Amino acid sequence: MAAVEALDKAIALVDSLIAGAKPPGPAVEKASPAPAAAPAQPAAAAIAPAAPAAPKPAKAPKPAPAPAAAPAAAGSEDDALFNRVLIKVARITSVEELENSEKLYKLQIDLGAGETRQVCAGLRQFLSVAQLSGALVCVVANLKPAKLAGQASEAMVLAAETQSGDSLLVRTLIPPAGSAPGDVVFLEGGAPSASPDKVLKSDHWKKIGAGLRVVGGGRAAFNGRQLLTAAGGVTLPGEIAEGSEIH
Repeated sequence: MAAVEALDKAIALVDSLIAGAKPPGPAVEKASPAPAAAPAQPAAAAIAPAAPAAPKPAKAPKPAPAPAAAPAAAGSEDDALFNRVLIKVARITSVEELENSEKLYKLQIDLGAGETRQVCAGLRQFLSVAQLSGALVCVVANLKPAKLAGQASEAMVLAAETQSGDSLLVRTLIPPAGSAPGDVVFLEGGAPSASPDKVLKSDHWKKIGAGLRVVGGGRAAFNGRQLLTAAGGVTLPGEIAEGSEIH
């Protein structure tokens, strides 16, 4: 028995020696964890953005339009128009009723400097012979001569009209005291025209006539500017209302 035990021990010893003589196997390395994947980039980042388009060259600014010519002042327009007409102070030297007209007087007028003219005026229904005889009036002296009721008329006597109840009042313009036949009528703030039209065209006279009115204080005016002579302002009797037309 003892010999058997001794043999077993010897075998075990030999086995242990054989086991110790084997070369050691390769060490199994513990796998290190794989690095975390980088977060995915947005698709837009993966593709390089296209280069921005070159900016369009700025358009040169359009040149500013030339400023319109300033309109002529109303006063200068009025002066230019009114300077075409020749209105003078005249004295009525005779008054005659025309047999073939119920409306017309035939007047003889003195325009100064020895000049006389005949005028047919439609004043017969409004003013008496006595009221007109010797009176100073204002006349348009450069209208084209005309014939009225078969008689020559070489000027126009200016008068204003106003409604008074059922009646129409007509009164001639009154030159200022100190006026004399031949005095030229001009606008307030202006001067007598140096070159009125030789013969005033009818369309120009219509434009001028449209602006002739009676303004406050019984003053005869063109577009609000009083008519004057060298002696002062032209007026009308107080019975003629403000705003009345002059023709």
